[in-house]
Amino acid sequence: MQYMLTNKSLIELVDVLCKGNSKKNWLKFKRGFISNKDIGKDISALSNGACLCGKPFGYLIFGVDDKTHEIKGTTFDYKNQKQGNEELENWLNRLVSPKIGFSIYEVKYAALKRLVFVEIPAAFNQPTSFHGVEYIRIGSYRQELRKHPEVEKKLWYSLGHISWEQEVSPNQNLHFKFLSLIAESKGVAFSEDKFVTLRFLDNNGRFNNLAYLMSDENSHVVKFAVYRNNNMDFAFKKEFTGSWISILEQVLVYVNIYNDTSEAAIKSYPGPSLREAVVNAFAHFDASFPSDIKIEFYPDRVEIGSPGSLYRITMKNVLEGGQSFRNPNLVYVLNKFNFIENYATGLKKILFAYNTYSVKPKIETTDNFFIVSLPNVNKVENLNNTLKEKLSKNDTLSDVSMKVLELIKNNVNLLINDLIILTGKSRPTITRALAELTKKEFIAREGSKKFGHWKVIK
Repeated sequence: MQYMLTNKSLIELVDVLCKGNSKKNWLKFKRGFISNKDIGKDISALSNGACLCGKPFGYLIFGVDDKTHEIKGTTFDYKNQKQGNEELENWLNRLVSPKIGFSIYEVKYAALKRLVFVEIPAAFNQPTSFHGVEYIRIGSYRQELRKHPEVEKKLWYSLGHISWEQEVSPNQNLHFKFLSLIAESKGVAFSEDKFVTLRFLDNNGRFNNLAYLMSDENSHVVKFAVYRNNNMDFAFKKEFTGSWISILEQVLVYVNIYNDTSEAAIKSYPGPSLREAVVNAFAHFDASFPSDIKIEFYPDRVEIGSPGSLYRITMKNVLEGGQSFRNPNLVYVLNKFNFIENYATGLKKILFAYNTYSVKPKIETTDNFFIVSLPNVNKVENLNNTLKEKLSKNDTLSDVSMKVLELIKNNVNLLINDLIILTGKSRPTITRALAELTKKEFIAREGSKKFGHWKVIK
């Protein structure tokens, strides 16, 4: 089973990987040619390394300098490469065990710069071997796994650590009608013989919870609501049930419907921000927590809440583009069904989509939830135009005061600390802006500093 990544998404992923440190046991850059056997050994090493690090995939990329990460291009022609009379890819597939389903792509990175990109699924259930030998990367070097017993022990612990998605499903009478329909619509081969490749089975051939999540019998629900106002009066509500992929497909249709376009042809939620936020929630939710994903459209924003706090990562790392995977096998399946083209850039894409707007997405994490709030840019633009009209007739404000007024118009409950974060300005600057707005009677404070709220006067 394989879904082919687009050349554009491959270039994007190469760029992301080149920005990081290549001294990772799930990533290897190679400028020149290596032997067929070395490719097989690297597939084993990078697959095992990805498992150790909780990554869905490892990567072997030909045409990139390992030290400088400069894109050099390669003349390696894997399609015509052979081992004896056998094509290279077939030979590698025969000798890599178990059948992990790696993919090889030719990337047209730029004129006269082509790359060869190998996407290697993480080891699952047992270490990945090549020609009967298991390998691992230690620093910059590939080694036989058996020569590093402590690393081997950690790998087996990672393989034996049973997450929710790997636990045996309480329901073994599962059906996959909707998954089959989605696969057919996306041109992805799917049948019972793909259960192993999709990681639906444990070592004893029993369905695990990942299979249950993808089955028609899945009981996890996604709640969708559209509100008429901020008092949460319903304009529309719906609960989605069934196969997780079928739910995701339907939800993406609905969020697209409610992503209104202004008269100036501007989407309320720009670029891929809304889709990325939804897919992120589906990929990283904590299925063991007794709650549901909620997608709520307010007049001025959409909030996407997913059960589960940040998993083995800090918010700072998240905002810098880092990721940690609660459900690496679920991410693997979503990748194969083309819901995730590049798992390394989701939140970055959300933030980048708002670069040209005065309001920014808000990402929050609690003990049990991860919440992404996307502001409706069309509401903000209308508000800005109204403010400009008023200001042209009345008082003029400093740029900072104008920005603070816009934010308070959107949310009267903002505290000084919130305004500092949203504007990137210092506390004294925000204090002066609030004083100016109060003095010129644009706003007034009602209640205490901590528990009160702002009243917008004009």
